[in-house]
Amino acid sequence: MKKYNIQGYIRDKNDLEQVLDRLPDHGLDYHLYTRNELIAKFMPLAENIARKFSTSQQASGVMSIRDLIQEGRAGLVKAVDKIDKQRLDESEDKEKTIKSFLSKRIRGAIRRSIDINRGDIRIPEHKLNEIRKNFGKDKAMVAMFFNSIFLSIDAGTRDDDDMLYQIEDTSDLIIKNSYVCI
Repeated sequence: MKKYNIQGYIRDKNDLEQVLDRLPDHGLDYHLYTRNELIAKFMPLAENIARKFSTSQQASGVMSIRDLIQEGRAGLVKAVDKIDKQRLDESEDKEKTIKSFLSKRIRGAIRRSIDINRGDIRIPEHKLNEIRKNFGKDKAMVAMFFNSIFLSIDAGTRDDDDMLYQIEDTSDLIIKNSYVCI
């Protein structure tokens, strides 16, 4: 388990609880909330979603749980600015609509930050989304994509005038002419 600043986390949780206690309760009338009140109201949702992501070295690179929560909150801020209030008023279940809208954008922000911080090879986001959509079932597409990356990298480094590639490979001749002692 990765260690993180527990005192800072506890202080952050206490501050958020105090802000949530001071928020006015408008119920499901989300158009009555200000932008900052909506952000504060859904901060626990961002943390809850961030905690569902794995923080192992292979899964998230060098990101800790605090980093994931921070990226989730940044995604929440951007998502609150994109809320379509007219569509929200037309929906039957306003709470479900707004939570699904925000959670989708929070997950996307966390995934993008994990992808950016994961490793050396950068895979385009649209290709990562295609791979995620079919959950790796289309192994031929995944193999084709990775082969195209590595073949293009290999093709870029090869120079036909290079002496290394003009040397004849005699490995088959050596094997045929060798004697096996039993």
